[in-house]
Amino acid sequence: MKMILKYAVCILGVSVVTGTAVAEHEQLPSLVIEGSVTRAGSFSTAPDNTGLKDTASLLERVPGANVNRNGVLTGIAAYRGMFGNRVTTTIDSSALKEAGPNSMDPPLSHYPAALTESLTVHRGIAPVSSGIETMGGSMHAKSRKGQFAEGEGIETHGVGSMGYSSVDDGYVGALMGSVANKNHKLHLSGSQEKGGDYTVKDGTEQANTEYDRNAFSGGYGYQRDGHEFGLNYSNTDQGVTGTPALPMDIDYVRGGMWDMHHDWDLGHDISLKTDVFYQKMRHLMSNNVLRTTMMPMTNRTKVEAGGLSMALAMPFNNGELIVGVDGDQANHDANSTMQMMMGGMPMSTATNFFNRVERDRYSIFTEWTGAVSEAVSVELGARYTHVWSDAGDVSTTSMSAMANKNAFNALDRAKTYSMVDVVAELQYQAAPELDVSVGVARKNRAPTYQELYIWNASKANAGFADGKTYMGDLGLDVETAYQADFALDWHTANAYVTPAVFYHYVENYIMGQAVGAGNADLKWDNTDAQFFGAELEAGYRFTENLRTDASVNYVRGMRINDLNGDDDLYRIAPLNGRLQLTYEESNWSTSMEGVFVADQGDVAGYNDEQSTKGYMQLNLRGQYEPYRGLVIATGIENVLDEQRYNHLGGYQNHDVTAQRNFLPGRNMYATLGYSW
Repeated sequence: MKMILKYAVCILGVSVVTGTAVAEHEQLPSLVIEGSVTRAGSFSTAPDNTGLKDTASLLERVPGANVNRNGVLTGIAAYRGMFGNRVTTTIDSSALKEAGPNSMDPPLSHYPAALTESLTVHRGIAPVSSGIETMGGSMHAKSRKGQFAEGEGIETHGVGSMGYSSVDDGYVGALMGSVANKNHKLHLSGSQEKGGDYTVKDGTEQANTEYDRNAFSGGYGYQRDGHEFGLNYSNTDQGVTGTPALPMDIDYVRGGMWDMHHDWDLGHDISLKTDVFYQKMRHLMSNNVLRTTMMPMTNRTKVEAGGLSMALAMPFNNGELIVGVDGDQANHDANSTMQMMMGGMPMSTATNFFNRVERDRYSIFTEWTGAVSEAVSVELGARYTHVWSDAGDVSTTSMSAMANKNAFNALDRAKTYSMVDVVAELQYQAAPELDVSVGVARKNRAPTYQELYIWNASKANAGFADGKTYMGDLGLDVETAYQADFALDWHTANAYVTPAVFYHYVENYIMGQAVGAGNADLKWDNTDAQFFGAELEAGYRFTENLRTDASVNYVRGMRINDLNGDDDLYRIAPLNGRLQLTYEESNWSTSMEGVFVADQGDVAGYNDEQSTKGYMQLNLRGQYEPYRGLVIATGIENVLDEQRYNHLGGYQNHDVTAQRNFLPGRNMYATLGYSW
């Protein structure tokens, strides 16, 4: 298959890039941006997503969103300057938990893009109904599961795709099929992705960027008389995969998740939705599977988690009222070993780094959305959340860590937090072509288990990737954000402009500080911070076939009243934007895309963050549908083979004194997909 795809790239990659606009047979993952007008043909949906390495890559096309990439498959969702655990991310309504303490397997890495049906992003302030701890936003991925038959007979549906990328000699293959009548449905899917270290300018390889992932899922669905039920299982088997911005690479991530959903139409526009999930994953990482070291180290981790959510929706006062409950529980363990030479003799140490760590969340919410006049609608929501966490005694054979171990074991590690979120948003149709949105909110987030329970100097800091070691703090307070958002949406038949501005004031923002850090560089601590910025999307259709789309994003994150003048927050994206020109016919199109990223000099001094230079990039993309359901896509990314750094990427080998990891060089790719 790889040889066939290589040949396809040679032929198609140098030709005119083509694409299709036939949505009915679209076999590619799509973006749904809640809170804004969705425009058919907007460049938010790339025409060739079957070749993406992970679903997180789609976020780079969402206004305000981005990806903190610690590896090819380790893409951490970011939105308006916040990332990681501040952004709620679910897959099939399940709050999937990471198996490792350093976010090597963030939620969107567990499901390949080729088997993802859609990624929904709540633009602006996330509604309370979208999840627990949505201070930094809310994103929801939905996997492909086929569909029920519309008539009395049996129908089969499916999608198959394969792709090749030259920059890493990588390939992807995926297949999903379903068989169903109008009441019953069975579906199966599987995928494989594998590639080597990608190359940068002049063919130089970026070390530790190879990847290997297999995925499988299957399930059963049933619908009758107002009921729709589904039971599904998905399995991830990720092999040796590089994470160059972290101190270790992935040996494997293995395990699966069961999820069940039930939608019940009670009549009179009343419905009850129930979702349940159970997850069990195992993870091994090491610093010698892809690297050379004199001090080999491994870390074995596991997670077992489960959750339940129920939401009752009903008509109320010219709108819809939703009342719901959510809850989940997660248990984490991590055990590390290290080998070293002492006096010419090999020595090894074993450390029980996280032992029986548990984090439970229980939450109730209510939300009303409705029209108060012909031109004005509002959304009002409130959520109460109780978070409880605890950790067992830890152990170590390292003499240097013994004092910290004893001190940690002597502490009361059970913590409880109570949080209240409130959201109010008003949408006003000022004119047929103009919508105005104003929102305010109070959002909260409780400390993570890493922020609380790191008891000895560690780089396992939830994917922060700043080259520093951290200590936890059992005295951390809840983060509380006061948020304001203002957006306009002007649209006609041929043009649209959607500017938005926002401001977030965060009390007790959790970040690393050099205060009582012990044997670590930094200690998690509370401070006050603010985030503010603006986004703009615009587009114009010149003719029936020719259009242009553009976006610009800016965000600034700062500590408030810092005495040392070091007020910039870490890993904040620089000013960036896209401009795309697209020509479409009935079964093909061609597009040219320019990406620009500005210099970023507003960097965090507390952890010695490096500034980065800006860059510009040219991409050619597209696809062609020779007949119904069959789509051929090809393109060239980074046409000019520019050497670039991503400010949201980490440093090589997790060393802040080293240069950042390079972005991929010129990449020619081709994908072939068929849906039925």
